[in-house]
Amino acid sequence: MSANLAETIQKNLGYPELKKINLNTDMVESLDKDQEVPLLGQATIPAILVSIYKYTRSDKGAENVLCGDISTNWLNEFLSDHKKETIEKVAAYVSTSEANAYESMKNVADEAVNLIRSSNPLTVNDVKDLLAAEKNNMLLFLPPLLQMGEIINDNTLDDDTHKMEGPVSSLMNALGNIFSGSEKEERK
Repeated sequence: MSANLAETIQKNLGYPELKKINLNTDMVESLDKDQEVPLLGQATIPAILVSIYKYTRSDKGAENVLCGDISTNWLNEFLSDHKKETIEKVAAYVSTSEANAYESMKNVADEAVNLIRSSNPLTVNDVKDLLAAEKNNMLLFLPPLLQMGEIINDNTLDDDTHKMEGPVSSLMNALGNIFSGSEKEERK
């Protein structure tokens, strides 16, 4: 997969281009707040991707994404007990109905699984590595008002230091991964 997951999903589902979060204001850069469609993609795509990331940290979750039943309701699977709260937050952020938010989130979840599978991961670890490599990119687009880290119990998602870009930030994130033990190291 040449483009990242967020951009590929955005294009495949026909959403407007995702905008990065301005870390100084915690707002989406240059996005028209009066239009539902740009906000819907901006909210649903990164929210679902971070939920998939969290889900695939377990071998069972990654295996299910890799070779589970394709007709699975992936939104239910990824968010389980947090689905209602996430749908409510997305709907409120976008100023849309919960039914509309649910439909968008379900489409994003289904498309994400299709894209992950089409990237030909061979093992559970390949799925984990693919999503771990995408994590920092997902966070660049994740609106803080959704509070996804709090919802899915992963405080690293709401930490602005993981959303910064540039050589110094990349170095700091790399050092953080070394000291916390990278995922590949944990498997050894």
